[in-house]
Amino acid sequence: MKRSIFSLLGLLLVLSACTKDPMGYLEYYANTFAYNVMHTYYLWKDEPEVASEISSWKNSGDAIQKVDACRYEADKWTKLYSDYSAFESSITGSGKTFGLDFGSYYMDSQRTQVEAIVRFTYADSPARKAGLKRGDEIVMIDGEKMTPQNYRTVLNKFYTATFITLGLADGRSVVLNAVEMYENPVHTVRTFEHNGEPMGYLHFTNFTLDACKDLESAFAQFKADGIRELVLDLRYNGGGYVTTATALASMIAPTSAVSQKKVYNLEIYNDILADQEKDKTCFSPEITYTSPVTGQKVTVKPLDVNPGIEHLWVLVTDQSASASEAIICGLIPYMDVTLVGEQTYGKFCGGILIKAVDWFRAVEKKQGLKNFDYDDACTTLATWGQYVITSRYADCNGRTLSMPDGIPVDMAGDDRPLDGFELGDPAETLLATALGAVKSAPAGTALQPVEQPLRRPGFGVLLH
Repeated sequence: MKRSIFSLLGLLLVLSACTKDPMGYLEYYANTFAYNVMHTYYLWKDEPEVASEISSWKNSGDAIQKVDACRYEADKWTKLYSDYSAFESSITGSGKTFGLDFGSYYMDSQRTQVEAIVRFTYADSPARKAGLKRGDEIVMIDGEKMTPQNYRTVLNKFYTATFITLGLADGRSVVLNAVEMYENPVHTVRTFEHNGEPMGYLHFTNFTLDACKDLESAFAQFKADGIRELVLDLRYNGGGYVTTATALASMIAPTSAVSQKKVYNLEIYNDILADQEKDKTCFSPEITYTSPVTGQKVTVKPLDVNPGIEHLWVLVTDQSASASEAIICGLIPYMDVTLVGEQTYGKFCGGILIKAVDWFRAVEKKQGLKNFDYDDACTTLATWGQYVITSRYADCNGRTLSMPDGIPVDMAGDDRPLDGFELGDPAETLLATALGAVKSAPAGTALQPVEQPLRRPGFGVLLH
């Protein structure tokens, strides 16, 4: 879907005529920006409690807290950022990183200690080069043990620190230095024999835009291998771009649906956007987008690499969110899909990231209002931005399968990173469950996940 997020600026800047707040320009500019974003783009802006908050909005006070207070009860994702860089890095896949993904679990039945277990590492990352692998148990970070009281603060170092020392349960001490890199979400691609036929396996970690070309290469290999069944492993995939989800769906869906550009997802907007925005996303034989990393135009051709899959198996957990759920929702009306694992997260809506600088510049260009210092506003809010929910997605029949609490699975299974097998190994517990190889209790130690896991920045994002 393509849209201009500033197409409705003629309705905006209700606050710009007000006298600047005496407490400083920052509050004034931040509130001007946040108010207009919520007033125009927010999906639930007309819900009574939300409308009341918007109508009483003043151009002073903490704008971040006001956006949080304004959110509809079902919305956990709309957020105003004073620095959107970590959020943006997560959704583009590029930024300072150690290059590993982890889950948080209790170490003992009394739940007095917490550990982080490595679920996978990215190719060429500091974590991979240091020898970390799936199943490694991290019990200390920078010499500090994790408890139910402090684990979120300690684990947040994975996203904020540039240097870290890990203490592992096996006695190793691992020192990591964060590097600027692209974490390629096309993590594991392989074809193996199942019931005498070739079967594809794809572990996909994030719907970044730059993943589209690597997905194209992966599916070209699947097509060459003659697969008719695919295991799509989305167990840790928290979402990303609608464009990437559409590209992947178009590589998987029946070729007739792709060539005829049938509806993949419907979208429901608020009453202001409904007449302005397209209300559907279709499968596409060819997709062109602009890379957020290189700024270059890129074209992929999903129909050319579509192998004609007859059955799709999707591995999911409560870490499967947003674009992961949208692609499941969009494909089910067109083909046989079996979900294996546990109920998904429950992110049933999509949004846009609006940077304050872009917004103020667009207002200046479109309206040219006098007596408003756009340069000052852009300087003051140079790092500010807002992710705002703009739409709810549904399948071609109007059903939103993930609303409100996620999509139930067809076959229950456990993700057990201590089972001793790497992702993509047919003996790995969740994959083996899909293949019918697990007849009784799954392999590996049963784990007790913490109730409030720390999720990486950008988790649960479906970005237009």
